Amino acid sequence: MKELFRLKPYFVRHKWMFILGFLFVTISNICSTSLPRVVGKTIDSIAQSVGKNTFSSTDIAWHIGLMFALTAGSGFFMFLTRKTMIVASRKIEYELRSDVLSALERQPLRYFQRTPTGELMAYSTNDITAIREFFGPAVMYSANTVTTFFFALSMMIALSPFITIMALLPMPFVSYGVYRIGAKVHLLFKDAQDHYGKMTAKAQENLSGVRVIRAYGREEDEIKAFHSMGEGYLRKMMRLVNIEAIMMPLMISLVGLSQVLVLGTGGYLVMRGEATIGDVTQFFIYLNLLIWPVIAIGWVTNLIQRAAASTGRLGRVFDEVPDIADSDATNHAITTIHGNVEFRNVRMKYAPNLPFAIGDENGGISFTIKAGETIGIVGETGSGKSTLVNLVPRLFNHTDGEVLIDGQPINTIPIHTLRSAIAIVPQEAFLFSMNIADNIRFGKPNASMDEVVEASIIAQMHENVKGFPEGYATVVGERGVTLSGGQKQRTAIARAVLCQPQIIIFDDSLSAVDTETEEKILRGLREVMQNRTSIIIAHRISTVKNADTIIVLDHGMIAERGTHEQLIEQGGIYAAMYSRQLLEEEISAIE
Repeated sequence: MKELFRLKPYFVRHKWMFILGFLFVTISNICSTSLPRVVGKTIDSIAQSVGKNTFSSTDIAWHIGLMFALTAGSGFFMFLTRKTMIVASRKIEYELRSDVLSALERQPLRYFQRTPTGELMAYSTNDITAIREFFGPAVMYSANTVTTFFFALSMMIALSPFITIMALLPMPFVSYGVYRIGAKVHLLFKDAQDHYGKMTAKAQENLSGVRVIRAYGREEDEIKAFHSMGEGYLRKMMRLVNIEAIMMPLMISLVGLSQVLVLGTGGYLVMRGEATIGDVTQFFIYLNLLIWPVIAIGWVTNLIQRAAASTGRLGRVFDEVPDIADSDATNHAITTIHGNVEFRNVRMKYAPNLPFAIGDENGGISFTIKAGETIGIVGETGSGKSTLVNLVPRLFNHTDGEVLIDGQPINTIPIHTLRSAIAIVPQEAFLFSMNIADNIRFGKPNASMDEVVEASIIAQMHENVKGFPEGYATVVGERGVTLSGGQKQRTAIARAVLCQPQIIIFDDSLSAVDTETEEKILRGLREVMQNRTSIIIAHRISTVKNADTIIVLDHGMIAERGTHEQLIEQGGIYAAMYSRQLLEEEISAIE
């Protein structure tokens, strides 16, 4: 239950809505608990007037009008209660969704590598819904239960303390049952939610990898695997439902026992002349008023336990401290970047127990890129090329050494300043479910259509877009599914070009285009890359051969460096790669 204290700031932010809601529910229950009093007095008046004609139709009409007014007042103020408390819970739900997304967006890439997407989605669905139900129905019905009990018990004690005591005899059993069942609900719901996160992750993975699944004919196997996970979730939820199912029958049974005790005790007192039929009738009405609050105790307890479990799960997100963020070392006076990049003996590990991805036990790598220069990086798969360039925008932190931008250690530069000056074109271009124009202007939302088209022309995408029925208004679908690999890469290149960054990084971003298109793109990029620091990762030598400097990586270390001509003369790794690619081109030409 202590997990719920995390939600205090949200409650405080909307405290006046909850205070008003409590006021309205109080007035509503004053009306509803006054009604049995009127009914009881009416019954006693009618009973006393039998044979005496002392109770006229006018008196009956007056009592009926009073009962109608109390009923209408109870309903109206309960409506106002829902308008305040339920609305407040929806606002908190909105704020909580925004806060969860903000917390996730602050996390480094390392966090997303170890946390399944499905589990992250579960945070934003079931968990937030459970917390919203705590702030809404749980708080509202708790207030309703407390005020109903207070006013009803006050009226009942005023009528007959003895009958009230008999009516309340089953209540300790209610409290004990709620306590025992609630504890089990908390554990079972947490277990079910954890399993739901895994199941959501599996579904997301299957949907994202649907092409691979179909290509290998694994549809039935994946369906069976998901079915097995679904059965596991069903078993966990059934255990939870079975426990929850005990709650309401238990509440109703205990309320029924109270009614039997009231009937027996009240009937005895009526026969002795110590109570009236109207008094006993009031007790039955009061017990009926207490039925829903008593039942709500069990339901509210379930909601509270679910909210506590979900708050604990979300707490893991809020407690995660990003290892890449502005800190006391950040120099906020740095507002611009010119583009000088320097690596000094840099080493990097993805985790302490893993080998070095950059550098080795003997040392790291060092090189300098002056503002406006173009550097090419080549090497075999797994040699550390992408890891190296991911250190420049601080997508990952280096382990040892120094990475400097314009002579400043990279961890002293504000994150926003650093990343707003850098554009990255990854090998696997990610496009959003928007039209082509909006995908291109993603890094510069206020860009004009002329700027979008100009960037598209440089990226050799304009002619393709003109062939689409809706042109730049064509929606590309999730992850750009309607475009080919080369079209997605060129759209991503146009996006980077449009930003006009000081540092531009191409991470093997021309791998999906043919050599002729590659040459056209590079020719268009030469003007863009003037006076900008450019880092080009490539497997094809043709992509980097015009770079000012080329670095050859091998197992995370710099094996060779120089211009294209210098590296060919060295006759090392680079020259071997170049010869192999020339041979492949000759064979392809013959075929």
